[in-house]
Amino acid sequence: MTAFADTAAFPFRLLLPETILAGGLLATLLTSLGKGPAWRKLAALLAAAAAIGAFVASLDAGAGAVGTTIAGDSFVDRTVAMLRVDAIATIVRPAITALLALCVFARSIDRDDAGDGEAWHACTLGIGLGALLVTSAANTIPMWLGLELVSLGSYALAAWRGGDRRAAEAGMKYVLFGGAATGLMLFGTSHLYGLTGHLDFAGIGHVLGQGASPATAAALCLAAVGAAYKLTVVPFHVYAPDVYQGAPPTSVAVVATLPKLAAGAVLLRALPLVLPANVAPPGSAAAGLAIVAFVSLAVGAVMATVQRDARRILAFSGIGHGGTAVLAMAAMPGATSGGAASATMLQLLAYAAAAFGAFVCLGILERDTNSTDLEALRGAGRRRPWTTGALCLFLASLVGIPPLAGFLAKWAVIATAVTAGPWPFAAVGALLVTTAVFAFAYLRIVRAAVLTEPAHEIPCAPPPWPATLAVVVAALVVLGLGLWLDVLAVLTRELAS
Repeated sequence: MTAFADTAAFPFRLLLPETILAGGLLATLLTSLGKGPAWRKLAALLAAAAAIGAFVASLDAGAGAVGTTIAGDSFVDRTVAMLRVDAIATIVRPAITALLALCVFARSIDRDDAGDGEAWHACTLGIGLGALLVTSAANTIPMWLGLELVSLGSYALAAWRGGDRRAAEAGMKYVLFGGAATGLMLFGTSHLYGLTGHLDFAGIGHVLGQGASPATAAALCLAAVGAAYKLTVVPFHVYAPDVYQGAPPTSVAVVATLPKLAAGAVLLRALPLVLPANVAPPGSAAAGLAIVAFVSLAVGAVMATVQRDARRILAFSGIGHGGTAVLAMAAMPGATSGGAASATMLQLLAYAAAAFGAFVCLGILERDTNSTDLEALRGAGRRRPWTTGALCLFLASLVGIPPLAGFLAKWAVIATAVTAGPWPFAAVGALLVTTAVFAFAYLRIVRAAVLTEPAHEIPCAPPPWPATLAVVVAALVVLGLGLWLDVLAVLTRELAS
């Protein structure tokens, strides 16, 4: 991998997806100066063009690093990378930009009574830009900057429905807990710099390899809070149910998928560098991650069964899937193969596709009754059979039914975790049990939508074609990843390279 230290050799091609999104963000903001439907349509077209352009650019952006050369210390003539486009970024950046484009298309299901579509698209592109920065981060500075970009846009999307009490509560909780998570992360990062003299992952791991203290372990845990918050793992999950219920459906699709992909990618890069085998024995690091996974799975499953709103059920499902991704990461510290990384990657990709599709389907159904309460979903299968069928497909993938992507993802996580030590092995048992519990929770949604009759007939109009296209693409991804039987081997080979 080549590193670049001067402006003349600056690899603009590596950062072309980020550059396109930044340009699209500025152009979309400028459209807010105009008034009327034509300007809102222009904003949507610019946002879609920027997302599609970033997706195309990410497919052929190359590989390399952007950073600064430092000499004269014990780590002589090394390049401190700020951003690193490696195998992880090469896989995740196209996924993020593709999901971003689908979110822009799916925006058509949201009711835009306030005429503020330009601002919505600007916030969404900002979240996508921040997610790309986090995905490529090899240093705590761009990681924090990217997480803040994601957070600022997410705060706005969470409270988007002006005058709605649930939206106001969602935005308030998101801001309060997000601010606390940011403060803890900065507190830990500053202590890491004071203890190691480095902010880049490789430099931190190099110093810690010479000896680590309890204070360093505490600083590492605090520095990881920002990523844990985006993964919605316990105890950083409290905001999720209210945000997923109170925000518009497409906003939830953005907040529930893009940050998770970015946070998972940066953790995949950071864990092997910051925690090599000589810093933390693989057993101890695996035990800590397995405990987080176990608690997240248990809390998500138990709470999902008592919810009466489909979006809240999916919120607790997201907490459980965040725990599943952490369980796969439990095999990474000290690991020499790419099995844990590929299992984590497949889990994140499978969840993102299924969760996005499920939230868009719920958004289409919500247009009929203005609610995703289980009672409001009664008879949805008769009103909208294709949308309801797609929703059942995505729920089946989330629970892990073959031949869908969720099945291969769970299989990969289990196969990786059972060999990572006693604590991950115990967490695998929790994964199996909670999968059955989540299946019960999902079946409550299916029962309400398919097996119950509506109290009265509800007129419904066909969904907008961009939203239908987004659902079809998500369904094809869920089916494609599930039928691509050697996807895990391909991911392992790519990540090992």
